[in-house]
Amino acid sequence: MDPTNGRQARKGGLVPFLSATRSGIVEVLTPLLLATALALGAQAAPPTTIPEMWGAWCARCHADDGSGQVKEPTITVVPMDLRDCRWTTAEPDADWQRAIAKGGPGVGRSSEMPGFEDSLTPSQIAGFVTHMRGFCTDTRWPSGNSNFPRPIITEKAFPENEFVLLPAVSHETEPSSAPATDVSLVATYERRLGRRAMYEVSIPFYNWDFQSSRDSEIGDVAVAFKYAAFSSATTPGIVSFGLETTLPTGQLYKEFGKGTVVIEPFVAAGTMLGSWYVQASSKVELPVDTLVDRAYLYNLYLGRDSSAAPNSWTLGVELNGENRKLWITPQIRKGLTGTGALAASLGVSIPVKYRGEKVVSWVGYLVWEFLEPFRSKR
Repeated sequence: MDPTNGRQARKGGLVPFLSATRSGIVEVLTPLLLATALALGAQAAPPTTIPEMWGAWCARCHADDGSGQVKEPTITVVPMDLRDCRWTTAEPDADWQRAIAKGGPGVGRSSEMPGFEDSLTPSQIAGFVTHMRGFCTDTRWPSGNSNFPRPIITEKAFPENEFVLLPAVSHETEPSSAPATDVSLVATYERRLGRRAMYEVSIPFYNWDFQSSRDSEIGDVAVAFKYAAFSSATTPGIVSFGLETTLPTGQLYKEFGKGTVVIEPFVAAGTMLGSWYVQASSKVELPVDTLVDRAYLYNLYLGRDSSAAPNSWTLGVELNGENRKLWITPQIRKGLTGTGALAASLGVSIPVKYRGEKVVSWVGYLVWEFLEPFRSKR
């Protein structure tokens, strides 16, 4: 064999073949490698928009659609179904922002919900709240931004699920020969109906001095219906209309009742002035028996929270009027649990007109939002 011819054969046959093959492999692999690099780069890039952050961080527990239904649960508690408007709309933005910033323990919920205040800006946290509220697609539900703290006497406009005990204690000094201490307790059950309506049933209990002895009786039972006709989320505000009917279940001659059915149309409203809550209500009492006097009641409340926590203090004052009589009622409110589902208020109602006819009364309430948990689920 001619070695020269052999070298020429390798040079002219095999080398060009290998060169061509290497070129083809490069042509095939280059797009694949580029696509792989781009895919790896896309996976490595941190999420920047709120939907991307939700998909990367929140969807592991809450699911992409906010349902909380994931194939492989990563936590032991069951996440809230954010598609359910009853839960998504009930509370103000501040509560949801605190939950995202401080985690579950910040609002009395599960410690399995981490806090993001060190990794998110306030504007991003607000964006998450907007995104979360978007899982409720029915815009007819009143915004939780109009769910203001409850005053003691002024009617609240936002429809609620609550059980309330309202005690009152007053000490009469007139006539001076027969001073008396009167105690009352009103138990009220409130239940929401659908998106904007609610009903309530109130049963008053009295323990009064009557003819040199104390007597305990049930007063006039009241049934009311309320409907939120207007609610704004951008500028917190709400207006509700209602109708209350008082039944003559109390003893008239003992002054535990009015002895007739009383129809009471009312209106309640609330808004924000900066960091201050402003709430107002008015009511007209229309007795079926025309011999019983009519009455016009009006109330105005101004209050402010000490912090954004659900169990914070709220300081407030009310003006309460009935016909020409007027009282001023300074008060404090405190959430008793981390969720704020249990709260209490205490105030003193001081007459500022017709003082000789009315006395100072200690008033307050204990309220339980019975659809909310007392403590976090660990």
